[in-house]
Amino acid sequence: MTVPKESVEQEQLANWLDNNWYRFSAIRNESDTRSFFKGKQRKLSGCRKGIPDFVILLKRKSILFIELKRQRKVLKSGKLWASPSVVSDEQVKWNKELNDIENVSSVICYWFTEALETILNYERL
Repeated sequence: MTVPKESVEQEQLANWLDNNWYRFSAIRNESDTRSFFKGKQRKLSGCRKGIPDFVILLKRKSILFIELKRQRKVLKSGKLWASPSVVSDEQVKWNKELNDIENVSSVICYWFTEALETILNYERL
């Protein structure tokens, strides 16, 4: 099974959020460019490494941040293989600090389906 690129998973999540009337935004961070000058310009304008990919205003009046990673391969045995995406130290720090804020949650999801389940679970709380 081929693992879809992270951008494909992000498009699926954005499409689902749009179709279900959520207020959200993808967050452009500085890691999506290999240009030194573009990266420096983004940093000067306020972009920081590790910020989650999405900020979503939940209908239950709270905020959910999602860092979306590439999904894990499922082996023939049914076990999950490691994700081809790595969680950076900066992402771990952002996640922890965001989760320390009241009515704010931050999670790392490994594919669109996991992100969708996470959103629906938070809405049920």
